[in-house]
Amino acid sequence: MFCDQRDDIRRRRSYRLHVLSWRAMFLSLATIASTQVLQAYHLISHGVSVGIVAPLAAVFVVSALTVIVTLGIQAAYLSANPLGRGIRERQIRFSRMLLVDLVSLPWSLRVPEK
Repeated sequence: MFCDQRDDIRRRRSYRLHVLSWRAMFLSLATIASTQVLQAYHLISHGVSVGIVAPLAAVFVVSALTVIVTLGIQAAYLSANPLGRGIRERQIRFSRMLLVDLVSLPWSLRVPEK
């Protein structure tokens, strides 16, 4: 039964958007950090750094807002169809599923067919 619920959650577009938003946040943050390191070692100029960091900061903010919204959608969905019996068990199962999907879920928002 848990596998069916997990597969159903993974097919939801809001969950897939949630995973992709987390990926965008991590990638933009890593790129911003590497840009700052390159600027600190004087490998790129301040103008180039600003040109790279400004759009990535916007991507980070939009992704963070998307994560908040989709997390609310997931919370509403999971309150109706819980993954486990207790609050802790539900949170652990959702967190494990999210961590696995950050690496393994395809980058497309297209929902696979059953």
